Amino acid sequence: MKKLNINESFISRIWETPSYYSDVLLTTENKTLEILDYGEKNSDAGPDFKDAQIRIDGILYSGDIEIHQTFKNWKEHNHKGDNKYNKVVLQVVFWDEENDDKKVIPKVKKAREIPTVILSKFLKQSIHSIWKEIINNPSPKFKLPCYPKNFEVDLNFKKRFISHLSYKRLQYKTLRIKNRLEDFEETRNKKSTWEKILFEFICEALGYSKNKSQFLKLARSLEFTELPDDKIFIDAVLFGSAGFLYNLRYKDEYISLLKVIWNEAEDKTFHTILDKSEWNFFRLRPSNFPTIRLAYASGLLHSIIYKNFLKEVVSIFNSEEKVYQKLVDLFLNIEISEYWKNHYVFGKETKSGTKYIGKERINDIITNVIIPFVYFYALEFDIFETQGKVLSFYDKLKCISSNEITRVMSAQLDFKPKTIADEQGLIHLHNFYCIKGKCYDCEIGEKIFGSDKVSEPMRIIIY
Repeated sequence: MKKLNINESFISRIWETPSYYSDVLLTTENKTLEILDYGEKNSDAGPDFKDAQIRIDGILYSGDIEIHQTFKNWKEHNHKGDNKYNKVVLQVVFWDEENDDKKVIPKVKKAREIPTVILSKFLKQSIHSIWKEIINNPSPKFKLPCYPKNFEVDLNFKKRFISHLSYKRLQYKTLRIKNRLEDFEETRNKKSTWEKILFEFICEALGYSKNKSQFLKLARSLEFTELPDDKIFIDAVLFGSAGFLYNLRYKDEYISLLKVIWNEAEDKTFHTILDKSEWNFFRLRPSNFPTIRLAYASGLLHSIIYKNFLKEVVSIFNSEEKVYQKLVDLFLNIEISEYWKNHYVFGKETKSGTKYIGKERINDIITNVIIPFVYFYALEFDIFETQGKVLSFYDKLKCISSNEITRVMSAQLDFKPKTIADEQGLIHLHNFYCIKGKCYDCEIGEKIFGSDKVSEPMRIIIY
């Protein structure tokens, strides 16, 4: 078979389409290979497929899968020295090497050898016919099962159902907070407990999808009672715990001070929670780098502990006047260390200054964290007036921004969201009905399909 110069994206497309190759796969060690779960395609730095499950000679492996053209790519891409590839359990190469001497056995940092399968040996048809088929049949765009028939459904009927779902989504978010509060049964009424939980959820939102789990893990590890009223100390603890101070080669007064503080703090109370390699910078704008977001999180943490941030948030809702703008100003006025006003990363100054949080991210935090948090806080302490004011704000706040889910759902439902509650209702409809094929549980779907079930789950594709 003539070796075509095909890229890894194309190989990935073949790999995730099992009909293109044999049901019986063998590794280069002649061991049987069974794919139980292909995992999730990864658009960030790191392995091509995350959280896969395979079975080799009857033994179950869970981890990541890396796609390459040939064996030499593993070494060329320097995967052995990259911690992101430590969980790889299978390498898929498309072409074999003509010379066995060029077959470099892939290994991760700890010298563990990675099993490899040569995909071209198991194709059911020629690579040319597969190429033609893929080119002529690109990944389908998302389409709602009820589209365009749902255009015939009364608009007010759709609005009532989406409004109902918006409250379901609010309840879903408050349940997450409630579940976290249950981890603090003995201190659930303490101010510090509520402040800690608020910080955790805001940190998760600061991380976007690419660093949210890292931010949440870091936030959960912090002991608030051990943090003094010292912004530089809090900087040192956050960056040290996040793994950014280890082997930091840049030298300036700020970095040196952080290292001194961290070396002492780490020995006594705090610990490194994450490795620097776990943080994602790939395909992020500098303003979204985890370093600048950690600097902001440090300033936020200081405000939460020492400036009554939570009390201020609740009082803003109770004031009723210019609630949204006051919340935005509260987040914009968080003070960060001077160093981060002209640095996005350690050691590299930017002359234009930094933008450490934007209104779009603040809007996301208000929608997904502040509203459900204050609402649940008011429920927990029976503050009925605040409950009503939060719900009124949720119902009346006009849409500030949108995402691909709300844009596509809006277009295919012929329903234009006017408030954030409308948008949240659309997201809940997508997440809990549309992509799960639960048209028979959806009031709009029931109008169109009656009792007929849609067996195939749908998914909005966001690439």
